[in-house]
Amino acid sequence: MKKYTTPVACLLALLQVTSGFSPSGLQSKHIVTCPPSSSFAAYTNSNNNGCFSDKSLHCNVNNSRCSNSRLRMSDGSESSAVPAKQGFIAKMKSKIPTKSERKKLVPLAMMFFFILFNYTILRDTKDVLMVTAKGSGAEVIPFIKTYVNLPAAIGFTALYSKLCDRMEQKDVFYACTIPFLLFFVAFAFVIFPNVGALHPHAFVDKIAVALPQGFGAPLAIVRNWSFALFYVMAEMWGS
Repeated sequence: MKKYTTPVACLLALLQVTSGFSPSGLQSKHIVTCPPSSSFAAYTNSNNNGCFSDKSLHCNVNNSRCSNSRLRMSDGSESSAVPAKQGFIAKMKSKIPTKSERKKLVPLAMMFFFILFNYTILRDTKDVLMVTAKGSGAEVIPFIKTYVNLPAAIGFTALYSKLCDRMEQKDVFYACTIPFLLFFVAFAFVIFPNVGALHPHAFVDKIAVALPQGFGAPLAIVRNWSFALFYVMAEMWGS
């Protein structure tokens, strides 16, 4: 083997250890070591990227091989730790709330259902009562929405804001819900069965003779005041 300069010898030693390269272009098992000269020692001390001994190169190569084998072993263990797929029944059971959660979920769901159920019934009933009432008709609906429902909505919003400032949220809910429920119960069992005695049909008929025909909608609201009140309360319940 020919003699080489110190940097070239270092490079050849690194290539021979890592890839088995030999100066003659053939695979060789012999290791080219750096010449132990004073100039080479000075070179290695002055340059951190210089040549190292064949022993250190062997250690580095062995360490890299060990780290690669550890990496392959860790990859195999992680791939084997993948959980098995669950069946359809197991997935459905995992989505069922716990017992403590069901104690809160079931009452809230029932409350939400009955609120929407009442709103659906009231929305369909309020229009039917006003349109089919005595002395009333479809022309009453725009008038009651503009001159009765709108002022009532503004007043209810102001009242609700004051309640929110002075009371807790749960107390506000009870204070707003209980009066509506009491009115609807009273309307179903007390007011509606006695509409013939409560509605002033004779009084409105006397006034209607003296007033122009354009007052027919306001007089229909006065004549059927309980139905108009039910209409407004139903609108407030929905809002």
